[in-house]
Amino acid sequence: MKGNGTKLAFIVAFLAMTIYYLFPSFQYWLEMRNIDNMPEEERIVYLEENEARIEGMREKILTLGLDLQGGMHVTLELATNQLMRELASEYADDEFDDVMSVAYQRSRDNNSDVINEFVEAFEERDPNARLSRYFRSDADNITRRSSNSEIQEWLQEQRDAAVNRAIEIVRNRVDRFGVTEPSIVRQGSNRLVVELPGVTDEERVRDLLRGTARLEFRLTADPDDLRHSLEQIIAHFDPQQDEDDIDLEDEFTDMDQEEQDNPLLQVLMPQGQGVNFGSAAGRDTARVNELIKQEDVQRLLPRDIELMWTANPQFESEGRGYYTLIGVRRQVELTGDVITEARPTFDQHTNQPEVSMNMDRQGARTWARVTGANIGRPIAIALDGVIYSYPVVQGQITGGRSSITGLASSAEAEDLVNILMSGALPAPLDIVQERTVGPSLGEASIRAGFNSAMIGLMIVVVFMMVYYRAGGAIADIALVLNIIFIMGILAAFNATLTLPGIAGIVLTIGMAVDANVLIFDRIREELRAGKSLIAAIDSGYSNSMSAILDANITTFLTAVILFSFGVGPIKGFAITLMAGIAASLFSAIIITRVIVDWMTKDKKWNISYG
Repeated sequence: MKGNGTKLAFIVAFLAMTIYYLFPSFQYWLEMRNIDNMPEEERIVYLEENEARIEGMREKILTLGLDLQGGMHVTLELATNQLMRELASEYADDEFDDVMSVAYQRSRDNNSDVINEFVEAFEERDPNARLSRYFRSDADNITRRSSNSEIQEWLQEQRDAAVNRAIEIVRNRVDRFGVTEPSIVRQGSNRLVVELPGVTDEERVRDLLRGTARLEFRLTADPDDLRHSLEQIIAHFDPQQDEDDIDLEDEFTDMDQEEQDNPLLQVLMPQGQGVNFGSAAGRDTARVNELIKQEDVQRLLPRDIELMWTANPQFESEGRGYYTLIGVRRQVELTGDVITEARPTFDQHTNQPEVSMNMDRQGARTWARVTGANIGRPIAIALDGVIYSYPVVQGQITGGRSSITGLASSAEAEDLVNILMSGALPAPLDIVQERTVGPSLGEASIRAGFNSAMIGLMIVVVFMMVYYRAGGAIADIALVLNIIFIMGILAAFNATLTLPGIAGIVLTIGMAVDANVLIFDRIREELRAGKSLIAAIDSGYSNSMSAILDANITTFLTAVILFSFGVGPIKGFAITLMAGIAASLFSAIIITRVIVDWMTKDKKWNISYG
């Protein structure tokens, strides 16, 4: 019964800390409840005026996981085949592409590693052939003499490094995007699992995650050559019409796209003005690509020219946005590797959003040379294969300054800056699985979890009071405090509460009284042996301690293992289980003992243990 002053100080301090960390969550809940009860117009005005304050409150609250507040669960796969193509870019040929095509298909059919399939398919063609024909690296000592097994191991190392780099880049992008408590973990050899709680703009997140951030500055095609190629291609799809009879300006004067017999003109509005090849509605761009990428059509384009779509619609017609195909040179004059700084700004004349960029010294020299040699010509700025702007060079640009215009919104400008400053992915990330949890489903999960916790709590409370009488009531007080402590621990460590986490709390409710059951049964044995109440209490707490510690320490270690090796829901369960065990031991050993000692001091109470 000695030392209760120290124990009481610990209890007060622990309770004060719990209240401190849980108060912002309670305050935020009251604020949201007040906002929900406001009329629509008043709510909008209130949110605008208090946006910063509410955001500050949100940052301090107990974070709910994806399954409780809604959001996105996305599985991304690194395109290993494209990574290998990049590594072999200097030496790759048609045979390389054929082998890669076979290996990629096998890996899909057999759910196997594309690197292993590539090596196997390569050696099937010629057992004596060497992969060093395609892959070299002075830094990693991969030379012409390297064996196939050495190169295979090197490719796997490069893939592992690429996946780790992708995790860093995706994390940087998500952090800049502002998602609270995202989860980004590796799965297998080439996959990432990303959980983004609270996300509502799904398409924006998809673009953010899979964008490779390959920024390119390219010269545009010669307008006369591009126009001639367009006339040839139109004639190709309509053999009865000679290309000399094609008048691009009058092509749509007499009939709409739907009335054309020419399959290309049914989906493409030809322009042939400057570097503009033609325009198409967003829904028709895939069909245009299908037609344009035919081998016979590609031969009609200048050898050093390719066509790229604009990132955003250039104009609207009949309520549909039209994207434009731009002719650009295949040679890349400058890449995003030279960008040292990017920030969203607004054009001082039009107030349209844009991205302002600065380059390093080498990039600035190259940019000055390129712009100086192409005054009066457009230069296309492309990101991930689509063109954001193609401004006409008015004069030589020194100092490494440039900008991306033609953006649809300030949010798009912010996302571009995010992607550019996070760095380029080593290879594209493909979304292979996606699951969206709506807020309503999250509310149902919270309600179901709360109900299960309350039902479990009530059953335990009633059982303890019926079986252990006054002693059970004391254990119930500690049990309620235990749940509060668990929530406080989660809030203090910025842990995320998930649905499996709620399951962990429910489990903890049952486990929390285990220690008290051991203590109370031992006290009952000591009382039956003829000891006084105070002596029985002392013996009950001291003699049951080893069994209590053994049971809880082994369970805690199991939770540590789950947390270390588990992902997603398993980790959420492990976190609450560890917090629950710590809080349960404190409640059962410290809090109940202080209450019992106070009640039995000077024999004020005669506590019954059933």
